[in-house]
Amino acid sequence: MRSALLGLFLLAGLAQAQVVLKTYYAEDLVRSPGVLEVSPGFTTVLDFWDQVDAAFSAKRELLRIEGGGPRLLLSAGMVGTATGPVPVKSGMTDLVVEVGGRTLLFTVRIAPGEYPRRYQILLRRGQGGTYAPTGQGVAPTPPAPPVQASPKVEAPAPNQPPQDPGPQVAFTTAVQAPTDASGRVSVFFTLENRGRNPVSFALNDLEVLQEGKPLRFSVRRDPLKAVLNPGEGQSGVILVEGVKPGELLLRWRGVELGPGRSFALERRLLGTTLEIQTGDGR
Repeated sequence: MRSALLGLFLLAGLAQAQVVLKTYYAEDLVRSPGVLEVSPGFTTVLDFWDQVDAAFSAKRELLRIEGGGPRLLLSAGMVGTATGPVPVKSGMTDLVVEVGGRTLLFTVRIAPGEYPRRYQILLRRGQGGTYAPTGQGVAPTPPAPPVQASPKVEAPAPNQPPQDPGPQVAFTTAVQAPTDASGRVSVFFTLENRGRNPVSFALNDLEVLQEGKPLRFSVRRDPLKAVLNPGEGQSGVILVEGVKPGELLLRWRGVELGPGRSFALERRLLGTTLEIQTGDGR
């Protein structure tokens, strides 16, 4: 897809919520399959409540399964042609996933589309949903200022207010390596505000660097907003252009509204391999 089309997809795709989020529950999937959709050339992301033990499909030539921990990445398989391998355009198969001692059933439909998808699988209804897999990191808490000793004080002052832990944002990234020499890389991300105050992540404050030089990129995110209130989350994809073999630096500056404190989330990613990071964002 040419760079001119990427800009068009960014404008039209944001309005159509191209990064789709749907929730399934394990108590239903052990009895009847849930439907997953995969578009050729794009990745479908599955986030589970626990670590994935195994994943199987009866038609592995149709479906590519990757990932690790509590996340799976699905994409259309490749078939050989006279001009070389090309992605499967359409088809249907099953997906069986073993998670937490449960066997979950899915039906996978491969059909044309123009965006990635994301599904969330929780253990049961009533479980708190999350926009990122369990076990992920939280932005570190700034150290509290030292407390000076007060001689001859036998007990702390009553009703002392708790210290403010500062912004706490869970940040997870997954990279889809390019399938050709185009140098186009997809970075899937999730953000979740676990702090006490709203936080803001403006697109103007996002940088993608390689060898110290900025790269062109576009962003699609769902829900379409920059401010996340406490407990809210967001998922999306960053489409990066002109990536060469080597390390990428992803830096997103945020602002904690109220106190007005600034902080930064950073990831160092390889643009030529698939990797999933759930470490601390800082």
